[in-house]
Amino acid sequence: MKVRTISGIIAICFVIAAITLNCYFSFVSVVILCVLAAFATYEILHNTGCIKNIWFNLIAMLYAACAQLAYNLEADVIPLTVVYVIIVALFAVFGHKNFADRQVAMALGMPIAIAYAFSAFERLLNNADGNGVLYFVMLINFSSVADTFAYFTGKAIGKHKLAPVVSPKKTIEGSLGGMIGSVIGAVAIILIFENLVGGVDINLPFFLIITPFMAVLGMIGDLFTSAIKRSYNIKDYGNLIPGHGGILDRTDSLLLVAPVLDILIKYTPIVS
Repeated sequence: MKVRTISGIIAICFVIAAITLNCYFSFVSVVILCVLAAFATYEILHNTGCIKNIWFNLIAMLYAACAQLAYNLEADVIPLTVVYVIIVALFAVFGHKNFADRQVAMALGMPIAIAYAFSAFERLLNNADGNGVLYFVMLINFSSVADTFAYFTGKAIGKHKLAPVVSPKKTIEGSLGGMIGSVIGAVAIILIFENLVGGVDINLPFFLIITPFMAVLGMIGDLFTSAIKRSYNIKDYGNLIPGHGGILDRTDSLLLVAPVLDILIKYTPIVS
């Protein structure tokens, strides 16, 4: 617990420093998220033991980083993805003994999903409306805050298992507590930004409607990556963050939450 707490504090300090620096130099988050997308890709392909070919893993890492960059430069990512799919096909054809259906599915699905999720995260942080910090804090609310409330609620009153095979400790009661906690967090965030930060008018009713849904998406993202870990019989995707696991262990909720919030902000009147 001591190691987990210390590494968590260090990670929080790093995030705060990076966000602060990004307020002045927006390319900081682009570079950091490109690196994180590459590491997350390596974790889910190599650290699971799914794909052991180091050359392919390096190609997948490069694709994830470049695709994330292309998304945020508003460049056409389709040619890059087509080339990547062709490479996957070549590995499947000429290395089919070690690159079967399971490996092909993982190689095609996860790097593309990771690249898009991290690019959505970056677009939210550097959003043109200038409310990137608000969106970042809301992402934390939808994921980490909801997860924290779910943990303590489940520990206190949890009786009915949510997904006993995938994640035995998660309960339905805990999930409901996570949703309620996330709603409380959203209200608190909105009050802070409107009254202390100022200069922003946030659509409170809309956030009250979407927050439970977003919290559920975060839980699904967590359970999704847990299911993959369970199928490969591993506890964590890595040990980059002592006591917490790898990059993907800390960002799995964002795989679904970040893209959906990015879409909502683009097409709905959340902030004015």
